[in-house]
Amino acid sequence: MTAALGLSGIATSLDVRMTAYDFERVHGRPPEAIHRAPIALPLLDGLTIALPWGVTVAAGLDGTASLYSVNHQTDGVASASGPVPPWAREAVAVLNAHADPAPGTRLVINRELPAETGLLTGAETAAAAFLALRALHGPPAGPHPLTGHPAYRTSLQAREAHALLTTPDTTEHVPFDLAARGLRVLVVDLAARHSSPLPTPAGAAARAAAAIRASGPSALGPLLTDAHASGDPLPDLALRTALDAGALGGRKIGACVVALAPAASVPHIRTALTTTLTPVLPRPPRLLTALPAPATTPDPAHF
Repeated sequence: MTAALGLSGIATSLDVRMTAYDFERVHGRPPEAIHRAPIALPLLDGLTIALPWGVTVAAGLDGTASLYSVNHQTDGVASASGPVPPWAREAVAVLNAHADPAPGTRLVINRELPAETGLLTGAETAAAAFLALRALHGPPAGPHPLTGHPAYRTSLQAREAHALLTTPDTTEHVPFDLAARGLRVLVVDLAARHSSPLPTPAGAAARAAAAIRASGPSALGPLLTDAHASGDPLPDLALRTALDAGALGGRKIGACVVALAPAASVPHIRTALTTTLTPVLPRPPRLLTALPAPATTPDPAHF
């Protein structure tokens, strides 16, 4: 199946293989296309990186347009022409924008991080669905509503060891090689309510990009802390704990605190966060480390 689908490098991903398996389990035949798009993490408004985790969409031709979610076992089936559950909104928008009427396609969607983290914007689902539909049906009739969204652009255009600086009219890859500088992004999932972050100050992303070019990735740390919206006790406690344990800076994003830290300090920071936060959370915090990841597929000029 791998050779027939042309999966190349992404065939090594367990989530890709599992999504193909789920498609065959649900529909009784293998998918005809599988594409994956990474989750975009907005370090600052307009400055993003791609995370190692993403969304995989498996697709096959059919007489009608239908969707199935690996992550929602009770309401995991939807039709593009019927009521649309929240998990299917972006994929349905891509289906309906691809052609009129929506092309007959079965989609199986697999998200690699829980929605409760608040890090999924829907743009990664839209990007993976777009790639799968293009593989099956050719180019779309027109753009869909998320085409200009920074997270959507990141999911399609991200490069390893780079951040993406976006404006409405431009896209720039900014060198952000954390591995070479001994740094990591630490994502602290607080298992708490999700609230939208306050917008960062105008021009903060461009200033951060300039600081990174001049002084390297570590310059971003204090700028993240400056952009943190304080006043929520749990994220404030998590950030203060991470900073005291050696993090260079961080801020609340979604239901998480995201920090920039020296790789050598990560074990100590993880221990401090687990010790401090476990008594005040419904479960121990989930702690993930990451480096800027590439988009799974190349970025054609028309993206």
